[in-house]
Amino acid sequence: MISQDFVYDDTAQAHYREDGYHIFDNCLTPQGVDTCRSNIERIVASLHADSIPEEIICVHQRGERWLWDLAVQPQILDMIERTIGPDILLWSIHILAKRPGAGIDVPWHQDAPYWNVSGNMPGAVWLAIDDVDEGNGSMSVLPGWHTKGTLPRRDSRANNAFNEEIEPGALPENIDDIKVTYRLKGGQMATHHTMIPHSSTTNRSERWRRVIVLRYIAADAQIGEKTYVCPITREPFDREAFLVRGRDLNDQGRRQTPF
Repeated sequence: MISQDFVYDDTAQAHYREDGYHIFDNCLTPQGVDTCRSNIERIVASLHADSIPEEIICVHQRGERWLWDLAVQPQILDMIERTIGPDILLWSIHILAKRPGAGIDVPWHQDAPYWNVSGNMPGAVWLAIDDVDEGNGSMSVLPGWHTKGTLPRRDSRANNAFNEEIEPGALPENIDDIKVTYRLKGGQMATHHTMIPHSSTTNRSERWRRVIVLRYIAADAQIGEKTYVCPITREPFDREAFLVRGRDLNDQGRRQTPF
């Protein structure tokens, strides 16, 4: 599933630490892309009428084994280990699928405070399943802003997927000049720090925009409570972090698999 050309080297790590993100030319194989795309299509076709395709969260806890298999690929875990050490938790898998000519705007936010986690985090692994650019709702980041700490937030409940955003006054006035917008081919990957401000726009194109986001954290981290809703049944379930490599630090009773 992972390309033999995928490499997380010293240059990539230095860029990530300096700017808070990095884009990789190769990650998924063509077969891996096809597997992910067909499974996402199946899930989207089964969504409850009250669910949206941008909000398919942690369905590996609801039986989607293929997502789990993707998240525990050794090459990806090797990259995570190089950043945070050998004891690793997987705390979230998020499918964000924006339909052609639709999809939500995701406001500027930081992952760690929004998702209620703290600790040594390598950031999110952002896997493009389709070609992604400005036209179909790509993501933008603010290079270097992962070092600014937690920025002030305000309520944004008018947005049906994200209920808070960074206070506009806390963002740079020249944000359009300094932001970096991802332009990825299907199968490429980016990673961004959990404290870097980022956002995405609606899909204005006739193409799908599907990505898978994998989120990891060091095993001694503090992970607050979070309840999700199954996008197919609308049944609530509690988030669970799984020990995918190393030791269960602090004897928290972490399971190694949901299966």
